[in-house]
Amino acid sequence: MLSAPTLSRLASLAAFLNTAPGLRGGQPADERFTAATQLPSLVPELQEDEVRLRLAAAAAVRGRELRGRLAEVWALAAGDEAAAVERVNALLAAAGPLRLTAGGDVVGLAPAQVPADAVERLAAMAALALAETAMDGELTRLRVCEGEDCENALVDASRNRSKRFCDEANCANRTHVRSYRARLAEAAESAPAADPAGPEEAEAPEAVVDSEAPEAAVDSEAAADEPRRETKKEKKERKKAEKKAEKKARKKAEKKARKKMPDKKKA
Repeated sequence: MLSAPTLSRLASLAAFLNTAPGLRGGQPADERFTAATQLPSLVPELQEDEVRLRLAAAAAVRGRELRGRLAEVWALAAGDEAAAVERVNALLAAAGPLRLTAGGDVVGLAPAQVPADAVERLAAMAALALAETAMDGELTRLRVCEGEDCENALVDASRNRSKRFCDEANCANRTHVRSYRARLAEAAESAPAADPAGPEEAEAPEAVVDSEAPEAAVDSEAAADEPRRETKKEKKERKKAEKKAEKKARKKAEKKARKKMPDKKKA
């Protein structure tokens, strides 16, 4: 799992990528990065270590070029890791020599020379964050929103790598609603359509109904005339009652016969 500082930097890079013109949460968006002076607010990590940065307006052109290279890494990360690593290597080469830095219990990497301006510092920060992500085997966490009308970059920080949509414009709910409506429309198309001429003018359906209705009536009458079939339980109870009645009749006959026997002896 990536460290918290690296995840924070990747999230800032994704926010920087999303300043490009394109579809953002279902709405077309214009260019939002027009001057390098915007970088500190877009990427708070640029203010680390209290380094004084030159924010020349001309640096915006280089900033947009850097944004394009970062977008290539995001686009390749999920499907072509080797190509994504090549793009990260190019960013590392542009950052120049690196040096180890120690702060507390953490040892990290930083450019050997202080970046000249905000764009250079952003390029170095991006190269190091992406290099750490690649070495940890976590490049697949860099994704593009799967919403049909959204091109936002995102970082999947979930444990099971299940994040598919950005949080900017509720893309997940909009996608689910769109899928639900598509299923309803498909069900409506597959259902038999009503005859626009109406039941009185539709000859074929009337012929079918007229020819089948009498047969259905006869079948229902025949079914009503047929004796109801005796259930297993009813059959058992009937036999039991018959045996009981037979036994009772036999006992009655035997008793009657015994009464007549003394009369025969007297005679």
